[in-house]
Amino acid sequence: MSCLYVDRRGVDLRVDGGALVFYENGERIGAVPLAPLERVVVHGDMTLQARLLGQLGERGVGVVVLSGRKHTPTLLMARPHQDARRRLTQLRLAQDGAFCLSYARELIEAKLAAQARHVHQLRERRPTARQPLTHALAALERGQQAATGCADLAALRGVESAAAVQYFAALAACLPARLGFAGRNRHPLC
Repeated sequence: MSCLYVDRRGVDLRVDGGALVFYENGERIGAVPLAPLERVVVHGDMTLQARLLGQLGERGVGVVVLSGRKHTPTLLMARPHQDARRRLTQLRLAQDGAFCLSYARELIEAKLAAQARHVHQLRERRPTARQPLTHALAALERGQQAATGCADLAALRGVESAAAVQYFAALAACLPARLGFAGRNRHPLC
């Protein structure tokens, strides 16, 4: 969802062609194309033209007006997006264990396949690191096979984690030691 936040006081918002145009003291100071927008959030003293609100509504762009010290929201909805139906479908699918496992399995299999392709390319370009890259590639391929047979999400997460260790070890083998990259670090700032 593309959301535009406007919180500049004294600005005048207008529509010009396919763009939301900002004016300050009668001078044009900027423009944003309307096409990618789904929501516009406005806060502060500004002028909105009725034509602008109409254009936003026709394009399916919702407007949220935050007013007062507590930023109390007022929502101006555009034409319905079928958001409720989409959200209900997402909720139903999120509660369906078989769907979640199938979808997660597809994602992990695709991720491991991409990592394996990358390690294979590195092995072709880095003959000095061939042995650790070959080891990592074999582990990633085993991970792909294991992911296919996982019966639950916990096992799938374990396969993904083990593959990540091998992938980052492969990357570490290709980088100069002076960079200090020793492998995967779940909390790099600690």
